Amino acid sequence: MSQRSYGDGCGTALALDVVGERWALHVVRELVFGPKRFRDLRNALPNASQNVLSQRLRELEDEGVVRRVEFGPPVSAWAYELTDSGRALEPVLIELARWGAGRATLDGAEMSTDAFMLLLKVFYRPPAPETPALTVRLVVGVDAFEVTATPSGVTVVRGGQSEVHATVRADVRTLRALIFTGLTVAAAADAGDVQLSGDADAAQRFFRLFDKER
Repeated sequence: MSQRSYGDGCGTALALDVVGERWALHVVRELVFGPKRFRDLRNALPNASQNVLSQRLRELEDEGVVRRVEFGPPVSAWAYELTDSGRALEPVLIELARWGAGRATLDGAEMSTDAFMLLLKVFYRPPAPETPALTVRLVVGVDAFEVTATPSGVTVVRGGQSEVHATVRADVRTLRALIFTGLTVAAAADAGDVQLSGDADAAQRFFRLFDKER
């Protein structure tokens, strides 16, 4: 626990004693889809100083929210992953993101790849019950995610080896535009901002399953 405490027995206050310090929930967000090395967390959270990030990780580890694990191959290294307690915070993050998205525009500010993938769960609008599942691989730099949309919800998996209807390679800014501005996959591909393989119509249907007004 942080040295600072609310000294309040309310569950909300007790939770904030653990994850209420600056950057703590950002760390949890970045680990939702799997473990990351310290340098990966630094790259995802460039505005957090190295010392502050190290301190948050120590505090979260002490509280049983994250743990260190050996990460590899090809190169063995230490990484951080969420514990069961940490994973239980995912729905909290989704609801906080939904609440926060209603308070300001989504344009302008930078967003990490994992933050965008979590945002997909915030703005997902399930299709009609009889609609078949649709799986798209989103590739941002060296990161790849399989996103499966069904009438019952959307799942996001880092990596994955499933067959997909389409693969879309783009940066986060372009992916956000495909969802939030009405930019079409075809137009983004023509502009050179998207590399597309597979079913173009399926890719376009996929991006129309998210509603920024929710």
